[in-house]
Amino acid sequence: MLTWVLAAGAVLCLVYFIAILMYSGMGTAHVLIWLLLACVLGATAWCVRCYHKYPKRLPLRLPVSLVTLCGLGMVVMTVLQILILSRIPQVAESGLEYVIVLGASVKGDEPGKTLRLRLDKAAEYAAQNPETTLILSGGRSENDEVVEAVAMRNYLLEKGVPDDRMVLEVQSLSTVENIAYSRILIENMRMQKKEENHQKDRTLPAYLPFVMGPEHKSTHQIGILTSNFHLYRALQIARKQGMEEVCGIASPSDKMLFFHLCFRDGLAILKERLAGNL
Repeated sequence: MLTWVLAAGAVLCLVYFIAILMYSGMGTAHVLIWLLLACVLGATAWCVRCYHKYPKRLPLRLPVSLVTLCGLGMVVMTVLQILILSRIPQVAESGLEYVIVLGASVKGDEPGKTLRLRLDKAAEYAAQNPETTLILSGGRSENDEVVEAVAMRNYLLEKGVPDDRMVLEVQSLSTVENIAYSRILIENMRMQKKEENHQKDRTLPAYLPFVMGPEHKSTHQIGILTSNFHLYRALQIARKQGMEEVCGIASPSDKMLFFHLCFRDGLAILKERLAGNL
């Protein structure tokens, strides 16, 4: 029974790998994960079968080790997928002061599909919340022809978002840097606003705050807008960096690649945890 389960898993991974290749090609990031998983599950199934047929020729520790490794990996990834999917907000919080739009790959000087979906969501949010400032976060990697943030601004301008409502962050090359550099930008802008407002302020009579009642503030002041599969990791990184007032805004992602993207981000969560970024 165990042999057939492992073999079926190997076949499913191989079929999904071929489906991704046919849909989006070898350029899909980390697509070889599925081929590797197919090989691991196939090798484990072969070891279990050989042990059952020739128990004296194959040491027990080999199939046991492989089965344990596969089982542990499945448990860990299942927990991570639950965390990723359960933290996707159903409704974006309105009235945020700033929304950090995380960059993604560009093709030529145009946003790739993942980034376009994020930008469409950003344009929708900007139209519904005219006081919100968008922080477009993304630098230029070795494979990009243009800076991600610049491509993002050009796309949003075509969508009707005013240029004065967008601030570009052009230094970051990863999610950790996206959030770190954007946080610095927001802190600087807040400080500048505070200095400008301080010059206009005058002292109110002591009784006025009581008459006017308590000031009502939004629960959050900063939003992070990114793909639904990426939101959990982005929020955890932000909170690790001390951004307690942050909330998430999820954009849709490619339906065909959704499982692949979630699995890939689960591996990225493990990596960021080991690196101390979560």
